[in-house]
Amino acid sequence: MKRVHLIGIGGSVMHALAIHLWEAGYEVSGSDNRIEEPARSRLEAVGLLPPAEGWYPEKITPSIDLVIVGMHASADNPELRRAQALGLSLRDMADFAARAAQHKHRIVVAGSHGKTTATALLIHAFQKLGIPIDWLIGAYTGSIPTTFRLSDASTFIFEGDEYPASVLNAQPKAAVYRPHWLVLTGIAWDHVNIYPTPERYLQAFEHILQTLPKAGLCLYNATDPTVKMLIEKHLHPGWHIPIPYQPLPFLKKQGQWFVRVGRRVVAVRFWGRHNILNASAVWRLLQEFFVEDKDFAEILSTFELPERRQTIWHREKNRLVVRDFAHSPSKVQATIQALRETFPELPLIAVLELHTYSSLQPFYARQYQKALRGAQKKWIYVNEKIAWEKGANVEELRMALGKDVRWFSNREKLTEALQEALHHPPVALLLMSSGSFDGLTPNHILL
Repeated sequence: MKRVHLIGIGGSVMHALAIHLWEAGYEVSGSDNRIEEPARSRLEAVGLLPPAEGWYPEKITPSIDLVIVGMHASADNPELRRAQALGLSLRDMADFAARAAQHKHRIVVAGSHGKTTATALLIHAFQKLGIPIDWLIGAYTGSIPTTFRLSDASTFIFEGDEYPASVLNAQPKAAVYRPHWLVLTGIAWDHVNIYPTPERYLQAFEHILQTLPKAGLCLYNATDPTVKMLIEKHLHPGWHIPIPYQPLPFLKKQGQWFVRVGRRVVAVRFWGRHNILNASAVWRLLQEFFVEDKDFAEILSTFELPERRQTIWHREKNRLVVRDFAHSPSKVQATIQALRETFPELPLIAVLELHTYSSLQPFYARQYQKALRGAQKKWIYVNEKIAWEKGANVEELRMALGKDVRWFSNREKLTEALQEALHHPPVALLLMSSGSFDGLTPNHILL
């Protein structure tokens, strides 16, 4: 194999895979209809950034040895159809990674929420312990310089999405990885374009659990009743090894969270009960490696959340601006609760961008009414062009979220409102989205 083409090269893992293949000596090309940071800069730095965004079937020639298909490539993608017509070898990203890890010990972290943070902490822990590992994760941190790493390490850690691997394979990516050890962090209905009902969504996790082999270990969140129900239904003691975990003891003092690990109390660089649970999952797994309390306390004290998680854009005595990746109702609710518990003295304005397909569907968006309840003021931002492209009706969305919401569809208007809010402290602004609020940055708000 000499030539590789990636359809969807701008993906959070796909761009790192492209760079890995290029560094390994392959001739690499790729395309995507949208390439954002940090993928854009990283591809450009090694000369792999496509000259223009879009799909170009003329790039697909018989000389290509392998085409790797990204998660968001549709069945009618012109490059994919051209590759199929030429009979080229096709794999999706999940299948490529699974084959690369087939002789390794595979640890997969799955769940509707918390999997990126738990995976990042697990990778950070192995690095601090000096244990060689490979990994696949959807976000960067200070200690994780790439989202895909492949070496001769004997262990591979995957962030395992429940989303289908690709148009070529309807299995959840976490199932494609075939875990020996599985961490299940929590379940809350999402991805309604693929799983239109909660029951269909649960089936994805049932499929993931059914890939666990004999003597396979599953660490699961014992505080989540849905997770407990699935574990009791699908895992069998004596055949599998189900291990529940509970949140570590914690306390809060003047905006700082502390976690107790054995006899040690350690200050952490994050806040929120949901993140305590993520840390607890990793600690329980590390105990299987006989890691001591003092070592995990050191690991936890040095861990930084992945990018766009609880990122502080501005902080002073009575003004706070936080940017977070939260976008589904369960994540939004947990993020708001964490901020309220950490900074109870600051009135909270929660600003949510409806950006994903699920969030733009009125029957699903109704869940945000409860999720936003903890904020004193609720603001919603929608790019109406994106909403239209995803088949959403903005007026129906307004009705679904109720009257107690302020709506924005123009970034300049949102920026002005955010600036005005900061001029009337005390106030905390929480900006939540898996998108970018159409390129909003701290410099737009902080004049």
